[in-house]
Amino acid sequence: MLQAVLFDLDGTLLQVDTEELMREYLKDIGAAAASVTESNRFLQALMSSTGAMLADRNPKQTNFDVFWADFRSRLEDCIESLEPLLEDFYETKFPELRRVAVASKNSREAVQTVLSKGLRIAIATNPVFPSAAVHERMAWAGIKDLPWDLITSYEEMHFCKPHLEYYREIASKLGVKPQECLMVGNDTREDMSAAHIGMRTCLVTDYLIGSGNEDFHPEWSGPLSELALWLQGHLNTYASAY
Repeated sequence: MLQAVLFDLDGTLLQVDTEELMREYLKDIGAAAASVTESNRFLQALMSSTGAMLADRNPKQTNFDVFWADFRSRLEDCIESLEPLLEDFYETKFPELRRVAVASKNSREAVQTVLSKGLRIAIATNPVFPSAAVHERMAWAGIKDLPWDLITSYEEMHFCKPHLEYYREIASKLGVKPQECLMVGNDTREDMSAAHIGMRTCLVTDYLIGSGNEDFHPEWSGPLSELALWLQGHLNTYASAY
């Protein structure tokens, strides 16, 4: 039977244009690093190391390990000054990016609908950010205080989307089978790929990401404002269908 519902964050529960968020994030973090090293050099290293993390599939290294090993190798001459600066950035400057997000009560309503069914809940965001940045974005969405069973971040996870190992790891951490999970997201490639290991999927379309060429068949697709109602009507049906 259905045991858990996984929610993507950016563009799904958090009403935000991911490209705009990343554009503003890179601008702000580049400006913060400018006191230590040239901004373009810093940003090139940041993006290259993020790319290494996205591609890595070594189960013995967390995303944190992969990112920082690569990042330190690119900025060896100033990394000791950058580390505390970046820690401070996520604590004091990252919260200012709330300016690009749209508040919505629909996110909390959807998650509470799942909780009312006695199911486990997980934030299944692509784990390329520190935990502090994930929790901050959850606060913007009005869902931080809910009793999450798992929140994916780069400190904890060993894989990124759309690798299927990412979804297998989530199921393992939750103590359930992939076939006992429902994945809710807005990206036709990164989120809907969960279906390849037997997870059911739902597609939130407010901030839809995808080329339109992907082969995916979600159980439901529609705006966030209708998600709670759909979940209310279908979770019991899916539970009994397993």
